[in-house]
Amino acid sequence: MCHRTKSGRVGIRRPLAVALLVAGSTLACGPARTAALDDMRQERVLLHRNAPRGMEFVPTSSASGAAGTSKRLKVKVAIEIRLDGNPVDNAYSSLLPIDVNGNGAFEYLHWNGHRIMRVYGRTGKKLWQITNRSGRRTTPALYQHRDQAAVLDLDGDGKDDVLHCWQSGSTKRLVVRNGATGREIRSIGMPGQSLSTGALCRISVYRKQSDRQPIILLSQTQPGGRRACGGRNYTDNWVRVAAFDRKLKRLWATNTCDAGHVTAAVDRNADGYAEYVFVGKYSLDFAGKIRCRLAGWDRSDHVDAVRVARLDPRSANPQVVAVGRTSGGAFDPRTCRRLWSVPVKNVQEMAIAQLDPAPAPLSIIVTRRSYGTLRETTLVLTSKGRKVRTIHAEIQPMQNAQLDGNRRTDELMAMFGVVYDRTGKVLLSRDWYWGLGGTDTRTRSLDDDFNKWTAYPVLFDMDGDGREELVTWGRKRIVEGEFR
Repeated sequence: MCHRTKSGRVGIRRPLAVALLVAGSTLACGPARTAALDDMRQERVLLHRNAPRGMEFVPTSSASGAAGTSKRLKVKVAIEIRLDGNPVDNAYSSLLPIDVNGNGAFEYLHWNGHRIMRVYGRTGKKLWQITNRSGRRTTPALYQHRDQAAVLDLDGDGKDDVLHCWQSGSTKRLVVRNGATGREIRSIGMPGQSLSTGALCRISVYRKQSDRQPIILLSQTQPGGRRACGGRNYTDNWVRVAAFDRKLKRLWATNTCDAGHVTAAVDRNADGYAEYVFVGKYSLDFAGKIRCRLAGWDRSDHVDAVRVARLDPRSANPQVVAVGRTSGGAFDPRTCRRLWSVPVKNVQEMAIAQLDPAPAPLSIIVTRRSYGTLRETTLVLTSKGRKVRTIHAEIQPMQNAQLDGNRRTDELMAMFGVVYDRTGKVLLSRDWYWGLGGTDTRTRSLDDDFNKWTAYPVLFDMDGDGREELVTWGRKRIVEGEFR
């Protein structure tokens, strides 16, 4: 279905489609391809965002784009919303854009664990709030970890709903909530699932190639408590994948010990429908069968980041790139056969980006957590896994982005919204928002920084004008910035 945004651009609105178009793919026409990519940039945020572990790759640069040089970026504060409630809880909350009335402009869904959830309008008015005073909170004890949710239309009224985890007493629940009012539409209980501080909500939504229907994937713990999975029975590791339809009917569950922190679906013909999905190191079909496991991966180690992309536009096949503590490399998604290995170990963060001008092959950026103890922390690899550059800064990349005047190369957005070019040069610092509301600008430690502002801001087209804004939030404010 075509729609026209505020800017007059004709787009293809495909609810529940996924961020799966791989580099080099083409659609029927230029405008259609542009609109599809816009949708995919939205959907990597709305349907399966686990920002502390990075975002899905979506092409943002092209060979037909305007050439230019990287330049310093400027951001103007466009919207500033004052938050009530516990300031530390606010800083450790999660946020997703949500279009509550279907007009193409997005409001702000802001929540902390199972304790509080609310939506603020673009004028700063609080549209609704639900509070569970006994619900689990996300606190500084969780450091960089945050709960996930998904935003999509689940009741067919053309407006966004919220899919999230909650609790009633001692029972964990999966809930669909009306985005405009906060009213619960439906929910199911999940007896036996932990409500501990570390029992994070992990949700991914994809549309299946087989029947064009959405499938909801939810991470659950396995029966057996702490004894299961070698003592690593954590939802953050996707140790059990439970699948549901849009009515929350349970379809299947598959045990996947030490899978990993993130999911990535494979759409071989780039039509917006997935054939199968990688849950960490396991490839699953949408009937719950394990197709294969990444070759050579330690059985007791999980995947920290996984992406699917066509690394070389001359190839007809996408590849899977995964990294973790003991391993890392590129794999054939059909068989899980290893194609090449990352030249260093203990890689925790990874992004794929168009660092060389399109249509050159993509680059892989990997970062080892050094905590100041290593010389080489961030490496740039070719599409074949060869190291071509060392960036002597510990960049923890969240995603590729297109923000400067060079439309043939990507930038990298990292923690706290800092933007880098291909060489590691800072194009945008956090200075534009860091001191707002009297926040202490001194940095004593990363822990202290986490208590002030989120480390994982949202890059998203909030007002439907075809350009992405940067949304961040902290102790007292939600702030939306416009690139100038």
